[in-house]
Amino acid sequence: MDKSPPTVTLLIGCMGTSGRQRVSGIFDYIRTHAPHWATMLTSIDQKTLPFSGCIVDQQHAGEIARLVRERIPFVAVDVNPELLPRSRTLISSLGVDNREITKAAAAHFKSIGPFRGYVYVHDPDKSAWSIKRARYFRNYVARKGVKYAELPNPSHDDYRGLLRLLSDHLKPVAVFCANDRCASNVLVACKSAGLKVPAEIAVLGVDNDTFICDYSDPSLSSVEPNFEREGYLAAKELDRLLSKPRKAARRIPLIPVKGIVTRSSTRPSYSVDVLVQTGLDFINSNFHTGITVLSVSRAMGVSRRLAELRFRQVKGTSIGAAIVAARIQHAQHLLKTTKMSVGEIARDCGFSSSSYMTRTFKKQTGHTPREWSNRRALSNNN
Repeated sequence: MDKSPPTVTLLIGCMGTSGRQRVSGIFDYIRTHAPHWATMLTSIDQKTLPFSGCIVDQQHAGEIARLVRERIPFVAVDVNPELLPRSRTLISSLGVDNREITKAAAAHFKSIGPFRGYVYVHDPDKSAWSIKRARYFRNYVARKGVKYAELPNPSHDDYRGLLRLLSDHLKPVAVFCANDRCASNVLVACKSAGLKVPAEIAVLGVDNDTFICDYSDPSLSSVEPNFEREGYLAAKELDRLLSKPRKAARRIPLIPVKGIVTRSSTRPSYSVDVLVQTGLDFINSNFHTGITVLSVSRAMGVSRRLAELRFRQVKGTSIGAAIVAARIQHAQHLLKTTKMSVGEIARDCGFSSSSYMTRTFKKQTGHTPREWSNRRALSNNN
């Protein structure tokens, strides 16, 4: 019997974070459970066949037919199932959980929302995993009853279609991207179009590729799959295939995500409460002038739609109603403490006329200014 150690080849692309973390997980398993393996991170063309086993990813899926032909046990990692033979002898497969990735993205947007529109941006190749994420995201958005759109197969140098989608949406918009590279390009497109991130457009990627995420402008929030765990389990499964080759191959349960790494692309520079308080402070300092909803939103530093949305979210009222409330409150104070006429009070409170103030005052309190003043005086005398 041949007692020579197994020779294992890793056909794993290592240019991005996902590949490097998979390899890290693989070697974590090898160091602990299979130190006798002779392991090579290489390509088939550089190694004389046969070898004992292999771990292969989607980037090297073109080698699968050769592996099957040579009857080499292998574990496919995040490979499109359609590329694997129906007969799975000596073949196992595993992958990240695209449903969980999308669920985590949807939960993140919910925690920072609400949003008036949602967009999914595919990877340039519109890969099978990207299509799955789009389907899950689309189903999530359908339950919310808001506007949704997809940008199919965008090129890296032409995002005019994306900009049209974002410009047509009522803001704020949540943009979920297939991966960090796509998301980084979306940020570039938003910056060139003058769209504010994250005030108007919140952008979320997948993979947590720190080189891309940290150096994007603004820095990119990302869903972080557990690629190291994926690599570890791939090596464990290959070990099973090599040590017990007669056992049936299998598909390993999907790998859950580690979580969301939040950066500036979905993290406002200030909290929603602080944003609304900025608007309230501006109203309280300027209600006596001719301020409008637009001037308040400008003081808040966000679009009118977003300002209104945040006011309703925090205060349960509109900006216009908040302006009126501040004027009425000041009018009541003047009625209590001065002998000013209704016309003088109207001008001091920022109302356009005494008649408009009277109508507004009665609508808010149920009484005209004079009625309210007389009722209060009578109550004090009693």
